[in-house]
Amino acid sequence: MNTSKINICRKLLYPVGWLYGIGTEVRNSLYEAGVLKSRSYKTAIITVGNITVGGTGKTPFVEYLIGILKDNYKIVELSRGYKRKTKGYLEAGTDANAMQIGDEPYQIFRKFPDIKVVVDANRCNAIETIENKYPDTDVFILDDAFQYRRVNSGRSILLIDYNKPITEDSILPYGDLRESAKGRYRADIVVMTKCPANMNAFATREVKKSLNLQAHQNLYFTTLKYSVPRRMSDGKLIELDKVQDVLLVTAIANQASLEEYVKSKVSNLHQFIYEDHHNYADGDVKDILSRLNAVSGENKIVLTTAKDESKLIGLDLPEELLEKLYVIDVEIEFLFSSKDDFDKKIIGYVEKNKRNSILFTK
Repeated sequence: MNTSKINICRKLLYPVGWLYGIGTEVRNSLYEAGVLKSRSYKTAIITVGNITVGGTGKTPFVEYLIGILKDNYKIVELSRGYKRKTKGYLEAGTDANAMQIGDEPYQIFRKFPDIKVVVDANRCNAIETIENKYPDTDVFILDDAFQYRRVNSGRSILLIDYNKPITEDSILPYGDLRESAKGRYRADIVVMTKCPANMNAFATREVKKSLNLQAHQNLYFTTLKYSVPRRMSDGKLIELDKVQDVLLVTAIANQASLEEYVKSKVSNLHQFIYEDHHNYADGDVKDILSRLNAVSGENKIVLTTAKDESKLIGLDLPEELLEKLYVIDVEIEFLFSSKDDFDKKIIGYVEKNKRNSILFTK
């Protein structure tokens, strides 16, 4: 469906968005009034989420949090395991795969095998199960749970894509917002993601003015930093500027930043885009290989993301594809020398609120 048809459909659905918006407002009001109850727990809880549908960089941000906490604290990363083929509470184990626990949890589990990764649509059930089963847990990191108000989060982090300002957007399905932009005021910390690496002071002032955050809320600006691609089969690195043609294969919510980065490095970019969370099958492998063979020239590679790798790794990939298949990893980078301040706030919260802290007063 082309862009003009999508826009027409969205306009026709504006009344639906209006009703949906009323529903989310009523639900939030009931929580604020205490009619609906949020549960508090004995363990430190950090929530990471967004208001905009998809593509704000939650997984790299969760990985960042794990990176600054994992050496000193026992972490459980908890998500619902979106589009997994299983139900209920499930811990990632040595036999885990993307179909079992979801692509993003599996990506995190592969990168951080020493932490616990758990999936459960009922986060309350998962937290209670873990606190009983693993009483030495220091902190839960709840992925994509900003709207999950049944849990009282100790630190709520809201991610906003710099390129998709929430104050200029509308409620689903007319726009891309899961709830009113006013929801931003629930966050303890707001992080602008995917900012230009050379962002200037004027741009930050415009963002601050637009968001108009409250005095107790902290605002940070981050950008994406892409790694040197590694071959999926053996980890061999390749510099993108040494490659003539790249076939970019993605099944992520928003590949615009990655696309822009790759374009800045290579002469010819070809794309093969699947819907977000697409589960690759043997037929897709054949299609990818066919697309690769259709690219003229010998100096070419297939490039994909770590999220896609988590699903491709379970397939029987032919040698001719494995030879050309590379993965590009992404990290977040704080702008304006704000990393230390952010780290101190997160570590300080966990230290004071971990279950076994002498300062813990719940």
